[in-house]
Amino acid sequence: MTLDKLEVEFAGLRFRNPFMLSSAPPAMDARHILRAARLGWGGAVIKTVTEEPTVDPRVRLGALRQGKNLIGMNNIELLSREPLKTWTDDWIPTIKREAPEDFILVASIMSSPEPEGWEALASTMTAAGADAIELNVSCPHGSPEKHMGAFIGQNPDLVKDVTRAARKGTDLPLLVKLTPNVTDMVPIAEAAIEGGADGLSAINTVESLIGIDVETATPHPFAYGDAPSEPMSTYGGFCGPSVRPIGLRFVSQIARAFPGTPISGIGGIEDWHSAVEYLMVGASTLQICTAAMWMGYGIIKEMLEGIGQFMERKGYDSIQSMVGKALPKITSWTALPKLPPLVAKVSEERCTGCKKCVIACADGGYVAIQMSGGVAVVKQDICDGCGLCAVVCPDSAIEFVHLQ
Repeated sequence: MTLDKLEVEFAGLRFRNPFMLSSAPPAMDARHILRAARLGWGGAVIKTVTEEPTVDPRVRLGALRQGKNLIGMNNIELLSREPLKTWTDDWIPTIKREAPEDFILVASIMSSPEPEGWEALASTMTAAGADAIELNVSCPHGSPEKHMGAFIGQNPDLVKDVTRAARKGTDLPLLVKLTPNVTDMVPIAEAAIEGGADGLSAINTVESLIGIDVETATPHPFAYGDAPSEPMSTYGGFCGPSVRPIGLRFVSQIARAFPGTPISGIGGIEDWHSAVEYLMVGASTLQICTAAMWMGYGIIKEMLEGIGQFMERKGYDSIQSMVGKALPKITSWTALPKLPPLVAKVSEERCTGCKKCVIACADGGYVAIQMSGGVAVVKQDICDGCGLCAVVCPDSAIEFVHLQ
């Protein structure tokens, strides 16, 4: 596949491919961003800057595992730890000078509810040479205590006000990064658009408490102070593969509500397959943080190859041709078909006789599966077609057919 088929237009900018580093540790400075740019990433959103640099606790990252496998991460890290001047006078000019010409650099900014701060920061980043501006009104921890971040992003009126203020400070494409820590994102997205946003980014991290060390009754991650034996913690931002269902939900909802507004999808994108999922629910660029932190910037090669091969196999001639492809198939619960009934059927060739489906159906389903000759067999006159057996089957041995 030729690389031009991976190009995508977003809010008036031309990306060589849809993959960006999101505003997070992988985009903490010029050195990190330039390394990503040279490896083939389409762009990066710098770690959020505000009027004063951040001092972070240590340790500030915590893991959620299923067995030995990482499935999520919690962070209590905030914004850029470097002064604004370092970005404007050194790092942004260096990135623009040394990165490939088609690499897109987005400046992420945050300020208080007072509009003047947003206008000034947008103006400053525009003068420094950024290609676009992203407003962080969605950080779920630390910042709300200062009436910043999600404190603003959960209030449509404040979102509209700060977006309008930033719009006064720049003529660059303006994105607003939305918080998932709301019941309904659509009114927040509408406020951002009314304030002058050219595009939306969704989602930021989910407010969470990732776990407890039961031996010491201490929440993770441990933030150590002067007394290392008595660490503390706080609510943080949850990210990684486990948040992808939440991200897909919100992106699809705002894409359906505002079909003309470009969306940058964020949340648990870890490979080409999850990237395509976001494209198909309405995103047209993709921001990645956790996967880059866990596996390194080199994942871009596999993602580009994977998405290219998928496009060739399915006959998609551009990224844009995949955007929103799944949206017409999302409907209300009331509109879902209830008849004719479907029932499970086990493939004898794929079934390994593990009995997981038998146990699950007995205690969480309709007692419709039994073992026969080392293979699971569905009693179709009892099966209700709930799908639990397919959920627990590790061998993809379950299919669903119409009841005869």
